[in-house]
Amino acid sequence: MIAGYTGRLVCLCALWLLLLSPAQARAEAKKLAVTLEYSAAPGCPDAAALETVVVERLGYDPFADGAPDHIVVRITEHGVSLRGRIEWRDATGNWAGDQAFQMVSSDCLGLTRTMGLALAVQIQLLADARTPPQAEVTPPAETAPAPSSASAPNQPSAPHARNEPAAPAAVTLARLPSPGSRPAFALGAGLSVGFGMTPVPVPFGGVFGAVAWQHFSLELAAEVGVLSTTRRADGAGVSQQLLFASGAGCALLGRWSACVVANAGEVRLNGENVDRPTSARVPLVQVGGRVGVTQLFGQRAFLSAHADALLNLNRWTESLDDIPIWSAPRFAASIGVAAGVRFP
Repeated sequence: MIAGYTGRLVCLCALWLLLLSPAQARAEAKKLAVTLEYSAAPGCPDAAALETVVVERLGYDPFADGAPDHIVVRITEHGVSLRGRIEWRDATGNWAGDQAFQMVSSDCLGLTRTMGLALAVQIQLLADARTPPQAEVTPPAETAPAPSSASAPNQPSAPHARNEPAAPAAVTLARLPSPGSRPAFALGAGLSVGFGMTPVPVPFGGVFGAVAWQHFSLELAAEVGVLSTTRRADGAGVSQQLLFASGAGCALLGRWSACVVANAGEVRLNGENVDRPTSARVPLVQVGGRVGVTQLFGQRAFLSAHADALLNLNRWTESLDDIPIWSAPRFAASIGVAAGVRFP
């Protein structure tokens, strides 16, 4: 009696394993292994952060060295924006698809998470497309006794049906929309040196604010020059100080910028050590061009340098005792550096 129950139990276990194994095989078949190549701009998360997002989304780790499917993930800086790209390559290194991302912001962590979720979706889609359909396993049914050779001579047997694996479907790498065309804002301060605005090169200090899109930016600044004095041999002289506001419209190409600049303000003049000291204020109006370069540090901080070539639209002359001692030239220039922070 016990032997009979044991035999039934063994049969039931065997049948359960037979029904469960196809489901387990399908689950394992839907796992895809890929090789990851990752590079990112300074201040962006490392490859481990991207892999964590993918693993959390898929529920397993798809990354393995030497896997036939190769994925290249890159994040680069372009001015005040970030650009991401996911590229698929097959076992022979040929291009198989790509996906592009763009963010006019310094939020590289957010861009990395977005790209990680998109990569997980594409891995799952490719795994599903490569999984062949599995035939459902049903318990064996009781069959009638096979006819004898006498009752059915030379009866052809039915051909066995075969489950042909379906060809993997082509997976199109969907292009997600750009994270948006929202502008980025920046605030900062800088130092510069002006030439052709006073008889000697004069240092300036100022503050600025800027708003930037993908390929264009606008900047407003206020600057004040250090008080300087031009003297004669007898000690008499003229002190001058420049105060002005400036605006710039710039075209952005990666870290570089090319701008149109306009300055408007005044030059304050005062006589010193003369019999009849006088003072005057003359307008300062300049237009010109600027070339600049910007380097990011981390997510928000940046350092920039620029050089301006300017045209003095109005020219003035400094005099002592009605004797001219210096006249503003037609052309002027400045060079400077600035530091600031960006806001997404």
